Amino acid sequence: MQNLRALRQRIRSVQNTQKITRAMQMVAGSKLRRSQEELMAFRPYADALGEITQRFLANHPETEHPLLAGNHSPFDKLGANVEAPAGLIVITSDTGLCGTYNERVLAQVEKFHMEFPSMVAVTIGKKGTRILVRRGTQRAKEIVHWGGRYDPEQAQALLRWLREKYLTGEVSSWSIAYMRFISALQWRPAIEMLLPVERPKAQRLSLEEATPRASAQEFPEKVIVEPDLPHFLEELLEQFVRARFARILLEAFTSEHSARMVAMKNATENADEMIETLTLVRNKVRQAAITKELLEVVSGAEALK
Repeated sequence: MQNLRALRQRIRSVQNTQKITRAMQMVAGSKLRRSQEELMAFRPYADALGEITQRFLANHPETEHPLLAGNHSPFDKLGANVEAPAGLIVITSDTGLCGTYNERVLAQVEKFHMEFPSMVAVTIGKKGTRILVRRGTQRAKEIVHWGGRYDPEQAQALLRWLREKYLTGEVSSWSIAYMRFISALQWRPAIEMLLPVERPKAQRLSLEEATPRASAQEFPEKVIVEPDLPHFLEELLEQFVRARFARILLEAFTSEHSARMVAMKNATENADEMIETLTLVRNKVRQAAITKELLEVVSGAEALK
């Protein structure tokens, strides 16, 4: 039979842990609401800009720009055709206690590494950095101080660095492995191309070939741009890449807060179950001890007769 004092100490320990997990759940929920509001406010802009970009490229297939992909998708066996390695940006968390969030992102990284063995990684988050260091993955840059909070200035500074590495030919492409936010209780790992910008497959794009906000209607055959096409294309691609990168960061950070809130909620509920079980065991032990004492008293009284 377990010791009654040890059971009481264990119950108090679980109760103290439960207080911590409940507080962390509330903090994660607060961060989730703030990050989700930012994401939901930014998504319509990013989707509309993506639709405009795809429509413009569909109507000007002859346009050329260093940020545009060629005739083949960058995902088609880059290592066999391009000498420069493929680049992958890995977005994970700086802290733990967020369930399987980091493991699911790193599983996508492993698949990408199998396809492009010479890949170069840029890690955002301490957890991903430590894992890739342990695996011996080649890394070009490490960022471990964002703490799950989107900072426009830091994001744009990193994007300028990424663009420079791509334009100078040090990498053949930049993709991003991150967790896509679906809802407060659902998120999905994904890898999305950042650079180069992929061209639409046809002159007229369907709903799936454009963006989530694009309609299935036919696009106009001619678009008039000012001041001229090269300047307009330069500015359009710059804004498009910037918006896509910002959206992906917001998606990843929102998913992180959601994952941590769910993990802490589950931990709090598990602590409730454990406390209930331990309390039941404690009561049984105490009842057994009382019964034993009563039997000893009765036995002693009978012996004195």
